[in-house]
Amino acid sequence: MFKLTALLLLIQLCFPNAIFSEKRYFTRDPFNPNPIDVINKTQTFSEKSFKVMGIIWDKESPSVVIQFPRFKKIFYVGDTVNSFKITAITKKYIEIATPKEKIMVKLGEEKIFE
Repeated sequence: MFKLTALLLLIQLCFPNAIFSEKRYFTRDPFNPNPIDVINKTQTFSEKSFKVMGIIWDKESPSVVIQFPRFKKIFYVGDTVNSFKITAITKKYIEIATPKEKIMVKLGEEKIFE
């Protein structure tokens, strides 16, 4: 028994990839058809409606998960949504603003642009 165990350990040390198969990497989550992506800082999104799905609270860098009709995205303070700039993210709501108006959108609330 000891000789067999020692032999298997020796084979594993000499040929580590021969016994075990390669790691498999999955690129898609089958349980989440709308994956959350981190946006590029230069992108802007123009959709007719969105919903604040979640707020990830961090004192230095809070973020918000926004659900559009076709996808979800994570945004940070300073990012742009429908020509509105995200000016503040709190624990219960976000503030979006243009030079002319400022809007507060609460967690779970849907905003429709005309």
